[in-house]
Amino acid sequence: MLAVALGAGAAAASPPAPTARSVQLIVMGAPAQPDTTSVRGTVAAEAPPLLDTAELASQFRVHDLSRRWVEHQMGASFAAGPEAQDASDGDPFAYVGIAQPLVSPVGVSVLPAAFIPVPPWMRGGAVYASAAARYVPGCSLAPYRPTGFLRLDAESRRASYFGIMSNIACEYGIPVGLFDAMIIRESQYQPDVYSPKNAFGLTQLMPATAISLGVNRYSVEGNLRGGARYLREQLDRFGHYHLALAAYNAGPGRVRNGRIPPIAETQAYVDNVLLNWSRLSGVGRQATIVSGETASYAQPGLKTGRRAAVSTF
Repeated sequence: MLAVALGAGAAAASPPAPTARSVQLIVMGAPAQPDTTSVRGTVAAEAPPLLDTAELASQFRVHDLSRRWVEHQMGASFAAGPEAQDASDGDPFAYVGIAQPLVSPVGVSVLPAAFIPVPPWMRGGAVYASAAARYVPGCSLAPYRPTGFLRLDAESRRASYFGIMSNIACEYGIPVGLFDAMIIRESQYQPDVYSPKNAFGLTQLMPATAISLGVNRYSVEGNLRGGARYLREQLDRFGHYHLALAAYNAGPGRVRNGRIPPIAETQAYVDNVLLNWSRLSGVGRQATIVSGETASYAQPGLKTGRRAAVSTF
């Protein structure tokens, strides 16, 4: 790009003089490249030397956080009072072991699992297995023994809840075997199972029934106490095991005239609970419910009159 500047001559009064012109050329182009030789030399001098890959890999450590570190943290958080601390307690990883691949763990100091306290919410039914049994006059707590007819998972749950179940049964004056057999029929000892009719828990309490009994059906102990109390009420009202079980299943309003209501589900329920009770008690015979019609055909010579329903185990 060119810019031309013209200069004026002398004043008008002076004699004319030859006009002088000057031309200035301004060249617009890219700026000159700075000399980066010294800069590159400085940067190269300041850059740290590259580390050897093998040396860098040898500086890494893999920490095993599975037991010692967790135990240390839990012990510190649950400590009742301040204790003397080691010099290494300031470092949270001082108790962390170093994992050694392809090395046998024999000889490694491993804390026993029982030394680490397990929170109650992780124990499940096992927290109730060690429930302290309270003495109830006239009731002896039967020791746990496998049923022999439950699946392995159901038997494991039963073993976990057997202590608190038998204790509550004794408190309400219910035979432990009867309460045990009823829970097996109701829920297979599943503490969080719902029925299609919205019954819940080990004893399958309905919402209205739990409210009337004043128990929390979502609590294991509350559910067991509610079921035991409700069964105790039916035993006191009807006076017979089979009628009380029918009332527990179908409702007390459907048990009339000393007979089990003609509902197939209820009849199968009563039969199954009484059968399992006899099996749990070690009795070889099966307790069955015999209707009045079957009895009349079996013994036609008997006169019609009063009948006594007797439950023998």
